Amino acid sequence: MQIKKHRLLAAAAAVLLLMSQAILFAQKGPKDTFDFAPLNKINMPKIEKAVLANGMTILFVEDHTLPTIDIRAMVRTGGIYDPADKAGLAALTGTVMRTGGSKTMSGDDLDQLLESLGATVETGISTNSGYAYISLLKEDIDQGLEVLAGILMNPAFPEDKINLAKIEAKSFVSRRNDDVGTIARREFNKLIYGAGHPYARHPEYETLDAVTRDDMVSFYKQYFHPNNMIFAAWGDFNWKELKEKFESYFGSWEKAPLTIPAKPEVDYTFDYSVNYIEKNDVNQSNILLGHIGGTMDNPDYPALLIMNQILSFDRMFKKIRTDEGLAYSVWGSYGAGYDHKGVFSAGCQTKAESTVRAIQLMLKELKRIQAEPVTDAELQKAKDMYLNGFVFNFDSKAKIVNRLLRYTYFGFPEDFMTSVKNKVEQVTAADVQRAAKQYLNPDNVRILIVGNKELFDKPLSVLGTVNTIDISIPEPKESTPEATQESLARGKQILAGVTKALGGADAVSSIKSMKTGLTIAQTTPMGDMNLEGSITMVYPDKMKAAIQSPMGEVNIIISGDKGKMIVPGRGEMALPPAQMKTYKESILRDPVYFLSMSNGIAAQYIGTEAVEGSQCHDILLTVDSFQFHLFTDMATNLPAAVVYTSVGPQGPQKVREVFSDYKTVQGIKVAMKTVSYNADDGTKQGENTVKDIVFNSAIDMTVFEF
Repeated sequence: MQIKKHRLLAAAAAVLLLMSQAILFAQKGPKDTFDFAPLNKINMPKIEKAVLANGMTILFVEDHTLPTIDIRAMVRTGGIYDPADKAGLAALTGTVMRTGGSKTMSGDDLDQLLESLGATVETGISTNSGYAYISLLKEDIDQGLEVLAGILMNPAFPEDKINLAKIEAKSFVSRRNDDVGTIARREFNKLIYGAGHPYARHPEYETLDAVTRDDMVSFYKQYFHPNNMIFAAWGDFNWKELKEKFESYFGSWEKAPLTIPAKPEVDYTFDYSVNYIEKNDVNQSNILLGHIGGTMDNPDYPALLIMNQILSFDRMFKKIRTDEGLAYSVWGSYGAGYDHKGVFSAGCQTKAESTVRAIQLMLKELKRIQAEPVTDAELQKAKDMYLNGFVFNFDSKAKIVNRLLRYTYFGFPEDFMTSVKNKVEQVTAADVQRAAKQYLNPDNVRILIVGNKELFDKPLSVLGTVNTIDISIPEPKESTPEATQESLARGKQILAGVTKALGGADAVSSIKSMKTGLTIAQTTPMGDMNLEGSITMVYPDKMKAAIQSPMGEVNIIISGDKGKMIVPGRGEMALPPAQMKTYKESILRDPVYFLSMSNGIAAQYIGTEAVEGSQCHDILLTVDSFQFHLFTDMATNLPAAVVYTSVGPQGPQKVREVFSDYKTVQGIKVAMKTVSYNADDGTKQGENTVKDIVFNSAIDMTVFEF
């Protein structure tokens, strides 16, 4: 009986197991089991609109949640109207309007006032619009409007703030090649629009230097008029009362005839190209490929939004990152502009060893979305992602008002976004495929790769003919007298005298290597920082600098066109191009190097100048295309100083190095002390003192191996 009972229990358990499995298999996912309620209706705030007698348009949205008021203005202007030789004019104008203050309140006084009020005031000009913004407590609205009116109606543009804005802008230029992603986006824009096109160009040192105060004032006067701007205000106010305040502070600003140039045309021809930017200090590649995009008023814009969502997340992301594991990030964007065609691009970041493979997979997915209909699941997922995120466009009054302001500025209807949402809900799989076929052109994409080709899985030539893009930052050209036969002959003669003074041509040319120990005193805002170091030179193109830092010995090694830095705790890394250029130019300035050259050097006599109380000849030397001034003591013919342009964190800066305390070492006169100054303002930057030096000693050449 006991056995029989166990059998019955086992049978019952088996039945229960089968029943549970049947129930399990019959279960559906949450979306099949539950009916989700429709998305909550978005309640738009009431918007009042007023137009003052002078043409100024103002949108008002009352919001009594907090006792604050925000006001933003958009001005019909932009960097697209910069003259090509003064790129950066608009941005500088927008910056100095705020930092320079008004004719009744300086920028510094304005800073103090805003700090006491806990308020914010900003101005700026981007590619296709200008803006002004103020945020403050409601009780301070009169002071705020007075300040805003002063900046917009009577900006001061003081020279000191103009110079400060230029320094800041130049610092951005000097750092623009530091980030690989930034390089890729900037240069891809150039590939699509053209390097000199207003939608792709950027400031250079020369174009910033060319901008004058008169240029800023003229630019301001052309675009800043009440009938050329739109305001939006939101916060704790009564809109009719605030309108009266606007009339009080801005009513005297007279409207003016507007001379707004036509916006630049975008002329694009579909073609295929492979473009490469060398960045040998990275081990991953940034890839972008694509072509011209469209505009937001395109009736197919909703279908393109969903197509892009599917292409980016369900196709490329899944294939390249999830399935193949090739990329750190994968993305796609069908760019659509308000007033001009945007850029369609697909991109990824991948290890260098999978560069070509990743590109081939991206191209394959572009073709697949044209040839292979999207599934119902892909379509629904893409719609859900868009629609579920839609509400976050309206989760604050600031977002709503700023979006409405942009729509008004660019001439779009107030309900544009809601209209797009409604159309997205109606997009079908057929719409997606039709949009992909009509607007994507995978056979005629422009491909850009930023990375180290030495590490790529295959040569880029397998993709097509490769165009290499130079991203070096042009330095300002010095204005010098035109060279003549007489000035070149005089310069050559003086240079021969320098060679003789240093020890003679035979002694100089016999130097093959040099080792020196140094004491380095670097001037910093906190005082002088004293370090010990050494430099080993093997002429003509090898150098090792070793510096004893608080973290240990830092080594910098140059060999030909290669350079690396070895830092304790961080290991070995390739020198970025900007640093590589700096160190190579220090070799070119070495008298042993340029005095031994028979070709690739030109010496142009400029005139005379006093250096540290001694009268000197000024020679402009051009060594392998690098230019600098050599000043030679007229009494001794020894080098007294050099002046050259160095690019630092704040852009180009003229440096003056003064030599002194000459001693004879192995038949060669050597300056044992070098002091560096900012050549423009005379401030001291550092001082190097030679402790010991030896020529033509045994050198371990393995340190220069890469």
